[in-house]
Amino acid sequence: MLRALGIVFGLTGVLAVIQLLVPATSSVMQVGLAIILLQAPTWVLKKTPAEEAALGMTLGPWGRGLRLGGLTMAVVFPLFVLGYHLVHTQWLGLHADWDSAHLVRWDEDLEHAPPAPCGRADGASAWLQGDGLWVVAPPRGHLVVTVATEPPVTDGRVIVCRPGKGAVVGAPTTAKAGGLFALEEGEGVWVPLGARDAIEVRITDGGKPIPAARLHLGAKRVEAGDDGGFDASRSWLWLLTYVIVHLGLVALPEEWFFRGYLQGRLDLVLGTPLRVFGVQVGWGLVLSALAFALLHPILLPGFHRLLVFFPALLFGWLRARSGNVGASILVHAGSNVLLAVVSRMYL
Repeated sequence: MLRALGIVFGLTGVLAVIQLLVPATSSVMQVGLAIILLQAPTWVLKKTPAEEAALGMTLGPWGRGLRLGGLTMAVVFPLFVLGYHLVHTQWLGLHADWDSAHLVRWDEDLEHAPPAPCGRADGASAWLQGDGLWVVAPPRGHLVVTVATEPPVTDGRVIVCRPGKGAVVGAPTTAKAGGLFALEEGEGVWVPLGARDAIEVRITDGGKPIPAARLHLGAKRVEAGDDGGFDASRSWLWLLTYVIVHLGLVALPEEWFFRGYLQGRLDLVLGTPLRVFGVQVGWGLVLSALAFALLHPILLPGFHRLLVFFPALLFGWLRARSGNVGASILVHAGSNVLLAVVSRMYL
């Protein structure tokens, strides 16, 4: 058990280092983590089907899992949405706008600013956020940004980097024919895209296409093409992909390891002396949830990611209630999808 945990945390740390050294690999790190979680128990013990069943490492009867998972989501999800609403409106000062148009999203790899977009001495950063394109220039860069879309863009606003303030939106600027913005030294540009759903962006610095290694795109810091630019589109189909990925590459391997293997092993060692809502549980539920939470910030740093400890307690209870991981996989994936949808409705 400890050996399996060491393998999971050690190899996840290796993935984090690779991601740091080669940012373009960030989009495939979840696949690597899924493989580690699914294989770690096999690497430390030779399981038989009977042993897997005893540990709860099975999906169980699908009908029972669907019923239990569906009932759990029907009870818990409305309470979560209510709590999310109160926190974001009463505490954070946001307002709710439940409009299906918010589910139309740009390519995930290009969304949101890269880490420290103003901290690159020789490189530019670009990303899409909301209805706008952001391009931040290096301090001595002379950028020309061409945005090809229909209808053509005609105006934008200059972006400059200010010490202590980051990227600051400044004075208006006007595009030349073909959506071309010719910028002064150190200036970037913010371009409003409105309802446009497809763009082609090309960026030159000093008259030459900016090299791929010097143009960082989106929060995942993927690299651009060799022609100094990128294409992007947006639609609601990301949600279908999101469901598939979080069901097969996130919820399944994480529940298989943490609830199936780890909680099952801990329950055999520590017992299940407590009864919670009619289900026998023990310290295995809490410790597996803690390990689950501690793993999350390794690939995607952030203190807030430790909060997954609390839904993990629910996943562990479902595993104890059903004796397998079928229901916990469904609720885990459903929770991720719900959060992705709800978070887009608050502005």
